[in-house]
Amino acid sequence: MDNLRLTEKGNTLTVTISGEVTLDNTLEIKKRFDEVLERDRYASIILDLSGVTFIDSSGIGALVVFNTKVKTQGKLLFLFMPSDPVRKTLSLVQLVSFFDILDSEDDLLTVLPD
Repeated sequence: MDNLRLTEKGNTLTVTISGEVTLDNTLEIKKRFDEVLERDRYASIILDLSGVTFIDSSGIGALVVFNTKVKTQGKLLFLFMPSDPVRKTLSLVQLVSFFDILDSEDDLLTVLPD
């Protein structure tokens, strides 16, 4: 999948998603999320959403499911610098407080100092 990149650093995985997140690619994103969880070697997962230009309800649903699965496994999940379209959609569906959102590099360093 061209708009999803994984970067490992220690026990943290950064998942960078860019472009549109719609019904057309949500199944592939969910599949990649499940692969990440199967590895079971990360204590923290950062979802970098700064490059997402559009997200529909299926994309939001994928984020909700992934967040729930990660937390169930006792891991940390952070949305990193969600783009304006992502933030707007999360606000519209009243899910901003459902996620742990990091708005800057400084915020990221606060929760993951290494």
